[in-house]
This record gives sequence, structure tokens and C-alpha cells, in this order.
Amino acid sequence: MRILVTGSNGLLGTKLLERLLADPAAQPLGADHTDRQNGYLGPAPFWRLDVANAANVEQVIDAARPDAVIHAAALTNVDACERERELASAINTDGAANVARACAARDIRLVHLSTEYVFDGQAGPYRETDPVHPLGWYAQTKEAGERAVMAAGGRWTIARTTIIYGYAAHRRPDFVRWLIGRLRDGQRAPIVHDQIGSPTLADNLAEMVLALARSDVGGVFNTVGADVLSRLDFARQVAAVFDLDASLIDPITTAELDQPAPRPLKAGLLMDRFRAAFPAVPVLGVRDGLTILKNQLRVASSE
Repeated sequence: MRILVTGSNGLLGTKLLERLLADPAAQPLGADHTDRQNGYLGPAPFWRLDVANAANVEQVIDAARPDAVIHAAALTNVDACERERELASAINTDGAANVARACAARDIRLVHLSTEYVFDGQAGPYRETDPVHPLGWYAQTKEAGERAVMAAGGRWTIARTTIIYGYAAHRRPDFVRWLIGRLRDGQRAPIVHDQIGSPTLADNLAEMVLALARSDVGGVFNTVGADVLSRLDFARQVAAVFDLDASLIDPITTAELDQPAPRPLKAGLLMDRFRAAFPAVPVLGVRDGLTILKNQLRVASSE
């Protein structure tokens, strides 16, 4: 099965390529807006791709001839999206529309990555059928991207996720690795206690997304970790798994951060639909996910 991954240089994209390269029945295909950055994984066809350019999207898809496209390319820096609204709309909304239309016109299966930020965080955790109400510009562009995918028709699935963490070489540290670094250096770490969500190990997310891509199921699916908890509780579990000093973690409120973009506070996603459709695919809790990450970092440090 030929699977094209957009945003293939990112953390999720790297994990997807890694799994596809290990599968003799799969042909991984990568595309990103910069040159390939994970060639260490092994050889795989790769294209430079500007998702905001409809003609370029069609050219790449015609060259790649995929059976399925996993559209993971996005501008995910929430505060940057608030400041650079035109760019965020071009990538997250227009890009989604361009990929969805190209796939629908060619009868190519599409799995589109979205976010729990489509909800306002007033009444989480959320099911796929709950009404959306995006707050900030990032959230609005992603919700508009979802609507564009649905409007394009064809064979589509939307995978909503959040708080992705994990390790891949040459990728910038995420929340977990930032926290590990601070605590190991003996620095205090201010962590919000009023944001609740579903931390998701990138490896586990890749497994879920590939299950969707290889199936015939459609519609919206939540694809997150098993636990719904606050960022503060998540941080304390990081400290416990990595044997770090949790007393260095200082609880604060989201309002104290004074960030440009609003965040959904009481969020998180429920995994009942995914579990029912894919009972063989594990949905990892925080402790299991962090243990896997700890082992990956240990191996990376010894190489």
C-alpha cells in the first residue's frame, strides 16, 4: 500500500515513516515544505510540497500515486497562528482544502489530522459528535480545515489529537522533553493546573492513524492517549517516571501566562469510538507512554 505523508519531517510524520519503512507490505512516501530531514530512517521517495498551492498539491499527488494520504502538515504553533493569521489560514485551512479536493478527485483515501482545539474547553472530555466551538485563530483554521475536508467529499477520515509528545532525532523538544531538561538542571518549572487534556505519545498516534489509513472507515475519530488529566498532573507523572524532583514544579494558572491565543481549559477527548472500531490497536495511558519515551531517550543517548 502506497501511503503519502504530508508534513513528513515533523514528529508525527517521522514516526509514520518509521513504521511504514518497517512494514514490507507498505511503500512510504514523504512530502514537506523543506528538504527531507529524517533520511536516517532509510530511503523513501520524497517531494517538496507547499500545501497552500493547489497546483503543487496536485503535482505531488500525481507523481506519488498514493493509495492513501495522511495529511499531517499544519502550522501548529498556537500563538504563532494568532500573530500570523494569513499564513495560518493558508496552511491549515486552504492546505486542507487543496489536499482533500485532490484526493477526492482521484478517489484516494485521506486521513486528515485535526485537534481537540476545535472545542472550547467548557465541557470536556469530548466525543466526536459533540458540537465544536473553536476559540483562537489556530483552532478556527483547523475547524475550517475539517469543514473543507468534509465538503470535498471522497473517502475521508478526520483524526483529532492533542498534546503530542515523543522523541525523534533532530526534532525540537516538546513539552515533555523541555520539562525533563529543566528539572534535570535543577530549574523551577511553572506548569498550568487549569488546562485539562489527553497527552498522546507520537508513536501511539502513528499506530492509530495508520490503522485509519488502512481501513475503510470514515468520519471523525479521536486519536489520543487514554488518560484525561491536567498539565500539572501530567508534569508530575513525567517527574515520577524520569526520577526527577517534582517539588521544582510550580502550579500556575493559564491566565498568568498571558499567552496571545486562548486555550481550551476543560478539554480532553474520549476514545470509545476508536476502541470499538480498532480493538487490536492499543490506546496508551500516560505512564506507559512516558516509559516508552524514557527507553527511547536512553537508547538515543547511548548511540
